Formats: sequence, C-alpha cells, structure tokens
Amino acid sequence: MSSTIAVVGAGPGLGRAIARRFGAAGHPVALIARNEAKLDSIATSLREEGITAGVFPADVTDESALTAALGTAADRLGRIGVMSYSPGATWDHTSGRFPNPADLGFTSALDTTPVSARAQFDLLVSGALTASRTVLPAMRAAHDGALLFTTGMSAIVPMAMMGNAGIALAGLRNWATAIRDDLAADGVYVGHLSIGLPIAPGAGDGDPDAIADRWYDLARNRDTFETALGFQPV
Repeated sequence: MSSTIAVVGAGPGLGRAIARRFGAAGHPVALIARNEAKLDSIATSLREEGITAGVFPADVTDESALTAALGTAADRLGRIGVMSYSPGATWDHTSGRFPNPADLGFTSALDTTPVSARAQFDLLVSGALTASRTVLPAMRAAHDGALLFTTGMSAIVPMAMMGNAGIALAGLRNWATAIRDDLAADGVYVGHLSIGLPIAPGAGDGDPDAIADRWYDLARNRDTFETALGFQPV
C-alpha cells in the first residue's frame, strides 16, 4: 500500500482535489482542519470513489492538537509519506470579484500590526513547522517522503493589500527553500507551488483538479522545487 497523504488545511476546493488525486493513486488520505463537519463531507465523497479517507480535526495554530492529529492519522492509516500544507482563507470565485481583504483576515502593508502579522504567521508558518516536524522523522527513517507547500502570489511578489499574509508566506517560502537540499539527501522532496490566479472549477490552470494534477506530478517526478501559476516571478 502507498503511504498516507496528510492534507493539512483541507477544504472543499483545493484540499479535496489534492486528496482525491493522491487517493486515486492509492494513498490513504488523512484530512486535517478545524471544521469536523466539513471534513466529514469531504471524506464521504472520497469514500464514495473508493478512496480510504479519515477525518482528524485540529486547529493548525494549536501545536499539541495538530501534532496529536497527525500522530493518530499515522497510527490508523499508516506512515505519512506525503504532507500537503495549504490552510488559509478561501472564498467563492464564481462571482469574479475579490472579497474585502479585511474579511479574510488580511491587512494592507501600512495597516499591518504585530498582532495581525502574528495571526498569519501562526496560521501559515507555525502550523507548517509543527506539521513538518511531526511527519519528518518517519519520512527520513524510510528515506522517502514529500512536503508540499501551497501559497499565494504574495509569497514571491510583494503585494500591498496582502501585507500581513505576505510576510508569513514569504517566510514559509524562505524556510522551504532552506531545507530542501538537506532533506533531498534524506530522500524527502520539498515543493512550493505559488498560485496567482483564482482557484475555481473550470478556471484552466486554476481549476482545483488541474492544480492537484500538477502537485501529483511534482511529487512523483521530484525535479522541480518551485512552480508559479498565473504569474511570472521576477
């Protein structure tokens, strides 16, 4: 049996698509996020397609809860060999309009405070560090694993409207870049996918299934660290 994929920050859009793509390839799926009801719905849809899926509720900003959820997932489903990390604000793209950034927890660069920056750091960086440190020992022992980090465009290109999130995402990208070579020597792939276009069904490269396919290929081929969708990094 293939190793388990832990989808941390799983939601009904991209998270479900990633779970479905890896699950269809034989990976048991561990779904992790705060909302158990939403996870149950995703898991039910995956099981209807013959995919083994488990629900492990945890707030990614709660270090002990996230660590425990990942440990329980490994005990029930098998060693976690792939970890996808992509928590964060989501919204309905079908209207074609971007919502008020403040409603999503974002502050502009000039309005960013230590409090607003810390909230994004806890969500996007601290959670990633906790999840990675939890799954890495087994990956390194098996000399096989993959850490997949999905971010937004502000991880690479500074955007005034995403001031607090940009600080955190750039920090996550920096850390992922710094660990990739050392972990590659241990058989662990690290990948970063930065998305600068709407994520919505039928949106071409932004279709969740298309992004999930891209992630599956990257994790399988392991020859590309960073991929940008919808924009050209400077």
